[in-house]
Amino acid sequence: MAIARPIDRRLFFWFDRAHTLLSKRADAHLSINSGLSTSQASVLIYLGFHDQCGLSDLAEGIGRNNPAVTGLVNRMEKDGLVTRIHGGLDGRRRKVKLTDLGWKKREQVQEDFRIFNERLAKGLTQTEMDAVLKFLTLAPDNLDAER
Repeated sequence: MAIARPIDRRLFFWFDRAHTLLSKRADAHLSINSGLSTSQASVLIYLGFHDQCGLSDLAEGIGRNNPAVTGLVNRMEKDGLVTRIHGGLDGRRRKVKLTDLGWKKREQVQEDFRIFNERLAKGLTQTEMDAVLKFLTLAPDNLDAER
């Protein structure tokens, strides 16, 4: 007779494992289709909604730190996807702007993500998707509330 074991509910373990596997698969999917990484795709998607934003706003928007975003923007600028422009009252604050190529790649990335998300959500009902999205939205806030 088998001993019944409780369901493993170590949320962070399962979330971290899923994040690692999904990130690898998303990177592979984007690399094949658009030739970009998920980090680059995140920048394109964010800038599509917040074009000409500051580097720190971009970093916060995609969940990365400022030095990582600076390096990412440098590489994307060399690839012709974004450009930096002067902004602010004194012109010293640099803003990031999508180029025409960046806008074109963004459209491709959005289609890549649409297909990827469709595959990812396969077998989930709308109610289950709502629960997943609720969890992903609330989890960081729940941890911040502990402080």
